[in-house]
Amino acid sequence: HLDKRHRDLLKALPYELRVRIVLPILRQKALQLDSSPETSRLLDAIGEPRVPPPRDAGPNGLQEPSFMAPMGPAEPISRKSEHMLTSSLRCLSLRSLIVSLNRAPAGEHQQKAIDDLVH
Repeated sequence: HLDKRHRDLLKALPYELRVRIVLPILRQKALQLDSSPETSRLLDAIGEPRVPPPRDAGPNGLQEPSFMAPMGPAEPISRKSEHMLTSSLRCLSLRSLIVSLNRAPAGEHQQKAIDDLVH
């Protein structure tokens, strides 16, 4: 399992950066077990960019911000931190890798792909 430092680092990453780090490892492990086109499709869907959630109109008819934070560019982390995190992630089981993505706020399409990959 990940130590506290790596868990905290992973938790702090925006979804897009977390996917960029975790997905190659997840893809390798998942395709070793099931190389079907459906598995490849689900992994591709997880990596697709999120679509911003719609904004709801407020009582005055103006657009109110959504409850989700805006999706900006992923914040960089140091190469050393990314390398150490990647090395630790390679030791995790497929299930643990999926859970690590599932704990980050994902778009509806990505969340469905994560859920379908688990089941």
